[in-house]
Order: sequence, then C-alpha cells, then structure tokens
Amino acid sequence: MTAFTLLSRILGLVREQVRAALIGTSAASDAFGVATMLPNLFRRLFAEGAMTAAFLPVFSEFLAKGDEESTNAFLSRFITLLTCVVAAFTLLGVAVTPWIIDTFFATEFQNVSGKVALTIALTEWMWPYLFFVSVAAVLQAVLNAHKIFGPSAFTPVLLNACIIGCGLGLATTLPDPSYGLVAGFVVGGVVQLGFQVPYLLRWTSARIRIDFHFSDPGVQRVLRIMAPGVFAAGIYQINVFVSQWIASSLPGGSIASLQYSIRLQELVLGLFVVSVAQVILPTLSEQTARDDHSGVVDTLAHASQLMVWVTIPATVALMLIGGPILRLLFQFGAFDADSTAMTNQALFFHALGLLPIALSRIQSQVFFAYKDLKTPTLVAAVVMVVHVGLCYGLAVPMGMNHAGIALAGSVAALLNTVIFVPVLRQRIGALGGQALTTFALKVSAATALMGGALWGYDRLWSAAGVETHMGIGLWVAGAIVGGGGIYVVACQLFGINELGELLRSMRRRRSTPAKGQESEQGE
Repeated sequence: MTAFTLLSRILGLVREQVRAALIGTSAASDAFGVATMLPNLFRRLFAEGAMTAAFLPVFSEFLAKGDEESTNAFLSRFITLLTCVVAAFTLLGVAVTPWIIDTFFATEFQNVSGKVALTIALTEWMWPYLFFVSVAAVLQAVLNAHKIFGPSAFTPVLLNACIIGCGLGLATTLPDPSYGLVAGFVVGGVVQLGFQVPYLLRWTSARIRIDFHFSDPGVQRVLRIMAPGVFAAGIYQINVFVSQWIASSLPGGSIASLQYSIRLQELVLGLFVVSVAQVILPTLSEQTARDDHSGVVDTLAHASQLMVWVTIPATVALMLIGGPILRLLFQFGAFDADSTAMTNQALFFHALGLLPIALSRIQSQVFFAYKDLKTPTLVAAVVMVVHVGLCYGLAVPMGMNHAGIALAGSVAALLNTVIFVPVLRQRIGALGGQALTTFALKVSAATALMGGALWGYDRLWSAAGVETHMGIGLWVAGAIVGGGGIYVVACQLFGINELGELLRSMRRRRSTPAKGQESEQGE
C-alpha cells in the first residue's frame, strides 16, 4: 500500500503542479478550491470515515461465519441502499449549490468579476464525483476485509492521472482551465469504481445484485453503528467549511495557498499514515472480535511508534526547507514568488500537525474496531468548538490570516489526540505510554542531528541565493538525501530499528499470499 500510495502522492504533486501552472493562486484557483471542497466534505460520510468504520467490522463478522449466501445478501442490500442515498444527495447538492455559494462565499468573491459564477459552475460539476467515489469506497472495504489492499491503493493513482490528463488536455478548449481539472475528478471517480470490479470478481466470493430489502439485520446494524459517525462527519464538515469560509474573507489566494500547503502535509500522511491506519483496521477488527485486548494494545503501540518515527523528522524538515520545496514543486506558470511565500506561511504551521493527526487517526481505528463511533464523535464535538474559535481568533484578531487557520488545525489535532489517551486507557488498559515517550525522545534526538545538518547545509549553500529551477532542484535533492541519510544513521546509533522491522514485514508480506488469493475463485 505504501508503494502505491507513494506513486499516488507523487502524481498528486504533479496534479498540484498542473493546477499551479494553469491557475496559480488566482481567483479561478480559489473558485476551484471551494468547488472541490464541498463535495469532498461528504466523502467523510459516504466514502470514508463513518461508512467504512461501521461497514467493515460488520462485514468481517459475516466473512468469519463462512455463510457466502447471507454475506452476499447483506452486501447487496447495503450497496443498494448506499447507492440510492448518495444519488439523491448528489442531486440535492447540485440544486443547493447556488444558495451555498451566494450565502457563504460571495462577500469577498464578488469583488472579482465572474468569481462567484465560476465557483457555482465548478461546484455543480463536481458533485457527481461524490457518487462514484462513495460506491468505490464500499468495494475497497470489501477487498480490504479479504486482506487485498493493492488494487484499492492503486485507484488514487488513476484518479490523479485522470485529473492531470483532463487538466492539460482540456485547458485550452474550455472557458477556464479549472473546468478541465473538475472534469478530471469526475472521470477519475468512474475509473476508481470500475478498476476494482475485476479484482472483486476474481479474488473474492462477493457477488452484488440490486436488493431493496433494507430491513436486513446486518444493514440495520451498520446504520446503528454509523449513526454517531454521521454526526462526527457533520462535525468534520463544519470544521472544514468554517475554515474555508473564514479564508474566503481573507486576501485573495488564501484558500488556494492553504490547499497547496495541505497537499504537502498530506504527502506525509498519505504516504505512510493513511496506509498504516487502513491496514490495521481489519487486524484490530479481528482482535476485538476475539476479545484479544492485549493484541489491540500491541497493534496500537506498534502503529504509534511507526507514526512517531515518520512524522517527527518530516515535521522538522518541512519547517526548515518547506520554502525551497514549494519553489521546486510549484513556482512556475501562474504560481509566482508571492504564491510561494503565502503557501510557505501556512506550511510551517501545517507541519506542526503531522504527529497529532497521525496518532489520532491510529487511535480512532481502535474505537472503530470496537464498533464505537460514539466516543470519537463526542471528542470531535469538543475539538470542533475549539477549532472554530481558533480559526477566527488566530486568523482575524491576531492578524495571522491564513497561517492562523493552519495553526488552528494543528492545535485542534493535538487536543483530539490528548483527549483520546485517557479514554483508550480506560477501555483497553495501559497503552505503553512510557515506552512510546522513550522512543519519541530517541527519535527527537536523531531528528535534532538531522535538523542541525539541514541548518548547516543552508548556511554553506543558501537556498535564497539559488535562482534557477534546476539549481533549486539540486539543492532540495541534496537536503533530502543528506538529511534523510543522517536521520537513518542517527536512528541506528540510538537503537531505533523501525526501518529494519518495516523491511522485514514487507518481505514476509510478499512471501505470504493474502486471504482470497490462495486459490482463484470463479463466478
């Protein structure tokens, strides 16, 4: 999964480079940012988070019973229900888009001619993507329950390829280049769905048909488990919506610069954190089904150490060399030096959120495995109040503008993680906090050596003095290779063996066939 996710994130950066070159941090880029934000918010409800967390543990129980007929009946009924609901929601989204944009985003947007109209048009065209990606997410959950992760991990690669291709291919044939980028999302959603179907048919016994018997006990159970998650998804939507709303009232380009910054944050999270979180959920679900609480603690502890090992050095690296990285990745075409400076302000504070976001995602999976979406929801409600207050307080009265919104998100993620700790301790016992703290101190020491080397590197060869794009590319490559090498060596000196353990795990995975792949199942 990490290998495919790495490829996906590389293409994701290329996608953002295409966006930067075509529309930079212009009015069209802000409009595109809002258009992609609104439908994507509801992925937390229909395609990720609440739906997957409720569906996967229940589906895993059906698989464990070995009754193929009842499993397929449950699956067919759930997918039929989801398809109907998301289709209706998509149509509703298209209908209310003009009202949403005019009510919440027109205050500042109307100062630029055509910006409001473009935002409405792009958002209306984006809604169908929600439908396709939601159905694709169910297929992904089915494959993951069978311990088949590769095909679903590859679909984001296809999505990014579609966005890049449509963005470049349609840039000169449509009224604005942003239309091509939106078209890429919709085409990519169709491809994400269709790509998984052959793997589902070949490597699993799942067979789906239209079935409107929504009173199925399994479906009703998923809905009951999912109910708190729906509220949690609503809380997430409020968080994102409010932050984007506040950003829309700030100087032009604020929304776009925040989104470019988040892409680099998501490079780290998506490359490793999301992969680990997704892989451990089926394992945690199996352990909770067996009442193996000690196994849950071990899985949580190991995953948390991996998060610390990756995110602490990544945080320091982004804070120290984020500016040159942004220059390399985005500063060409419509994305100028001012765009780089704006984005780097947000990136500095987004980087601080890497570790708490990573830990909270791992912690959330434990609750999901216990079929408890209520606790994360209550915690999210508390965090939401703090986040909304910080967004406004830091961005407006304190004058941090969009950087304040980035800092608010990182502080809120930290609060989320801190609240989870005593709740989990009460649920499953000691979490090994002392061992994790010791490990984090070792990682911090290794990171300090890496940070010192990066600081010295910039003093010997200042990135600010590099003027050519090739030159800044060489500078960034030297910083990453040199800093990464020093970190790996320092980890060995401090007795941190995560890299070796990770490589051994990958070798074991390659040598062990996944469930469902041991023998090919026909239709």
